[in-house]
Amino acid sequence: MMVSSNTSFNNPLNNFCIAGVNYHKSDMSIRSKFSLSESQTLLFLNEAKLNGFAGCLVLSTCNRTEIYSICPDPQKLIGMICSSTQTTMNDFLEYGYIYQGISAVEHLFNVAAGLDSQIIGDYEILAQLKQATNVARQKGCINTLMERAINYALQASKEIKTKTKLSSGIVSVSYAAIEIIKEKIKDLSDKKFLLVGAGKFGKNVAKNIKSYLPESGICFSNRTDEKARVLANIYAADFIPYENLSSACNDSDIIIVSSAAESYTILPTFFTTDKPRLILDLSVPLNVDPLVKGLPGVTLLNVDEVSVILDKTISIRQAEVPGALRIINETLDELITWCNNQLNNSFLRTVKSQLFQLNEIYFIEDPREEKVNQVVSSLAIQLKHKTNKGCQCINALGNYLQQNVDYNSEKKHRCLA
Repeated sequence: MMVSSNTSFNNPLNNFCIAGVNYHKSDMSIRSKFSLSESQTLLFLNEAKLNGFAGCLVLSTCNRTEIYSICPDPQKLIGMICSSTQTTMNDFLEYGYIYQGISAVEHLFNVAAGLDSQIIGDYEILAQLKQATNVARQKGCINTLMERAINYALQASKEIKTKTKLSSGIVSVSYAAIEIIKEKIKDLSDKKFLLVGAGKFGKNVAKNIKSYLPESGICFSNRTDEKARVLANIYAADFIPYENLSSACNDSDIIIVSSAAESYTILPTFFTTDKPRLILDLSVPLNVDPLVKGLPGVTLLNVDEVSVILDKTISIRQAEVPGALRIINETLDELITWCNNQLNNSFLRTVKSQLFQLNEIYFIEDPREEKVNQVVSSLAIQLKHKTNKGCQCINALGNYLQQNVDYNSEKKHRCLA
């Protein structure tokens, strides 16, 4: 028999690899160094294809930069991250992490479910994961295995949201910003809001302001004026051209920044009048110069500090974690079964082809296709319960040969009779 039990039958999930940096081991200043912009993400995906990665996805948010890949060599992946972010290998070794195989897939599931979010149960990460997947798919970087793993992760996430209270309550960084505003400023009636940034995060902040602080007036500004103008129309708000950002900041009482610039966009020189101001910098990397915090009357908080107020809700959600993990484990088993079936199907096709070759060599008078199919079907059933393909294949060969010996003996007996 010519079937071998070499690495061609290894589970492809073994090469599923994640390398990244997140809030567990690094603060925002460190995460900012590893953050990848849209243009850097596209360059990274192109490089992954050139390096022969079967699949690659870049997830870069305020809480993490993670590369999901089908890659047998994690060191190559780390090297690409350091090169793309102009960081060192020592930086990554100090703050980063690597997951490989089933551990990597489990991490993907935990991220999609909100279990690995800085705010447990925060489903904003789900939309970010979907968007990252779409970008990678458009670049041809999502192969069948990665597509299937992501789909199963999204399936588990949906089931967790439906069957548990892991996402109970209105909890997100954008909502936490509202809670801080209400805590810090008791009278909002005459306060001027300025939202800098018109991306998804900025939209969420604007939506929450309109929902929970409906009497508040909002102004939008963005590096691309048209995006800010569109949001202003949606929320019946004012639009301020980006070239007037400095004067707009100086005039505002509450400034929420969620832009994605790679350097500081809100500077100390913007503020020429002294008055109480609350500035929430929800950007990664930081978009508000930290020196702004030293100005008279200014309260400046970053995304890590904003997240702290959610501790009470987090304790409630922690009780839902065991139920969420059960769903993840069940769905993960489904993915593993799918992978095994894919491997088995390829193996069964090989066995079937080689049984027909034996048939042609030794049993020319009778093709016995029906017997081949019976043996392969029996082998398929056995492989669902036992993973030793070599032993199962030998058994299948023995069964097939014995059937043919029995058949030929019966045929010979009929001829003699």
